[in-house]
Amino acid sequence: MHGTAAYQQVVGGLVALLLTIIIGVMVYYEVQDSIDISSDEANDSINATNAMAATVFALLPLIALVVVAGIILAVIMGFGGAGKGV
Repeated sequence: MHGTAAYQQVVGGLVALLLTIIIGVMVYYEVQDSIDISSDEANDSINATNAMAATVFALLPLIALVVVAGIILAVIMGFGGAGKGV
């Protein structure tokens, strides 16, 4: 799989990854805002979950950076004539 078709698949996959991250974050916070629980223990659990989600969502863009770095490395390997690049 070389040439334009490979680049289209790689870019399509990256766009799908970024859209999935954005939609996932939006859905989580919309659902999270609608939950109303009167129990103190349940509220503590929700607060802990929200803190963990905020940490995870802050790290998700790093996945996109790693994917972009992998794409760049694949393209560079192809320039070297190794035939293993995109």
